[in-house]
Amino acid sequence: MAKKDGFSPADREYMQRALDLAVRARGRTAPNSMVGAVIVREGVIVGEGYHRRAGGDHAEISALKKAGPKAEGAVIYVTLEPCCHTGLTGPCTDRLIKAGIKKVIYAIKDPDPRVNGRGAKALATAGLEVSGGLLKEAALRINEIYFGNLFNNRPFIILKTVQSLDGRIATATGASRWLSGTDSLDLAHQLRAEVDAVVVGAGTVRADNPALTVRRVAGKNPYRIIISGSLRIPPHCRLLNDNKDYRTILVSSGSAIARFTGNNKMNKPVIWKVKKNRDGHIDLHDFVAKATQFGLRSLLVEGGAKLVTSFLKAGLWDKYVIITTPLVIGRGIEAVGDLAVKKLSQAITFEHEEITFRGRDTVFIGYQKRDK
Repeated sequence: MAKKDGFSPADREYMQRALDLAVRARGRTAPNSMVGAVIVREGVIVGEGYHRRAGGDHAEISALKKAGPKAEGAVIYVTLEPCCHTGLTGPCTDRLIKAGIKKVIYAIKDPDPRVNGRGAKALATAGLEVSGGLLKEAALRINEIYFGNLFNNRPFIILKTVQSLDGRIATATGASRWLSGTDSLDLAHQLRAEVDAVVVGAGTVRADNPALTVRRVAGKNPYRIIISGSLRIPPHCRLLNDNKDYRTILVSSGSAIARFTGNNKMNKPVIWKVKKNRDGHIDLHDFVAKATQFGLRSLLVEGGAKLVTSFLKAGLWDKYVIITTPLVIGRGIEAVGDLAVKKLSQAITFEHEEITFRGRDTVFIGYQKRDK
């Protein structure tokens, strides 16, 4: 029995299956999106597939290969509008038409300027029945980096904070290892595996000397970005000494960069010279512009507190992940600094909030509210 939106419970079941297939490639398809596809003929799944990596078969092609001649007269459920252009692979629309697919149901329109409704139009022009919007929000969420990058014309920015119950990220002496549990560490490394770059301040480098690599899950290492006005970085810094892949980026102003490069002979990092804002600090808008020009599509800001606070104040964030561990520290380093909030109505609020548990820790995920 069809619902008001025209989709049946069976339609939803097949699209959910396509979404489940899509996320199997999490962290491996950039700069493309994760896409899953399911082909159904007379109530039976005859083919399914997902986009495994950039340059490989798209989900529709993988499903068509498995369905073979059974694709003729069938319905395909796909999590993203089929493409109609030639990139590293050919147009999926042509292959669907040639295979004799009768109906295409997709979850969400592809905002890529080369598609953006043209795929659906090409299929409809060829006589296929086309419907979109089934489980749209779920499809948007699994590809939030892909969509956010295209919608905002800048990297999708994730903030991450690990804190105690009373909102401290470290004791008064700076001790913070290991504040969260092992399950939360797995989440942190999964986030790193899914983004193009991890961003920290020099204070975090001095306090923790992090590696910012992916170790607890399978995935590629991101670029490692240090933002610092002074570039006071200790000589034992792992991000510089272990920079054999040349994926460490230093972000600072001109005078600090000149002083730093003159005094250091470490494995050469990439260096971005950015402007200062009116307060004399690194201009984060200029930094994000540099990251966009460099081709970064996503950033994970891991800290410390000053850096996270600066991104919040600048409004340069899309998603905030707050991991809270059941400890009370008392006097210590606050997770977020002064945001100049005088009334509760000025406080930061979220949309699409989600709360889950990772072992003993609580994980809050919220997205920045956008003007509709």
